[in-house]
Amino acid sequence: MKYHILIGLLSLTTCLFAQENIPHPDDSLKEYESAAVSVYTDDYLKKYNRFKRIIVKVYPYALHAADVIDEIDQNAESINRRRKKNKFYRQSYYDLKEEFKYFILDLYTSEGQMLMKLIHRETGMTVYDISNKYRGRQKAEMFNLMAKIWDQDLHVKFEPDYGDDKITETVIQDIQSGLIEFNDEIVTIDKLAYKEKKADAKKARKKAKKRRKVYLKKKKKREREKKKQEAKRKVRTF
Repeated sequence: MKYHILIGLLSLTTCLFAQENIPHPDDSLKEYESAAVSVYTDDYLKKYNRFKRIIVKVYPYALHAADVIDEIDQNAESINRRRKKNKFYRQSYYDLKEEFKYFILDLYTSEGQMLMKLIHRETGMTVYDISNKYRGRQKAEMFNLMAKIWDQDLHVKFEPDYGDDKITETVIQDIQSGLIEFNDEIVTIDKLAYKEKKADAKKARKKAKKRRKVYLKKKKKREREKKKQEAKRKVRTF
């Protein structure tokens, strides 16, 4: 009799368990489709924000350089004689260089590298190619040698599918789509403004150096006072 009761209880439990696990039509998970959400690492976001600051500053000049080069090439088409065309190229290159000279001198190394990459992106030519085309190979080699002194490479290219350039391309696309505030107006710097800016920067460095010196002096004084107090406490303890 006990066995019959046990078997009946097991059968009932099995039926109840089976019923509890039968999915109800309303209990099934619903599927929703939505736009893909990008997930970025902290390292990626840091680079994105750093590149954004640089690109917003130098991209207007890359766009302007591309416009000027297009205009030079269009005007050169009407010049048939090779000698006159070369003279026109030299003068145009000189004018372009003078327009950007002090702005370029005022750039940090990372900003200069970004500008050269963006010029390649907009023109399809490296800075070396531009120098070679409008000033000749000898001048281009000399410019490249001088650039290496400042850790720059005039042969640098923009490769949007690889490494940091991929992040740069994302920033530019965000600018073009309006996600990033951007002003394409260029501001030229003349010799006088450049010298004044350098003088102000020099004064600022001197002030910072002086403040640093005062801070370190006070810090050493506090450390000496702390050591004296600790020495006094030790004497009292003994």
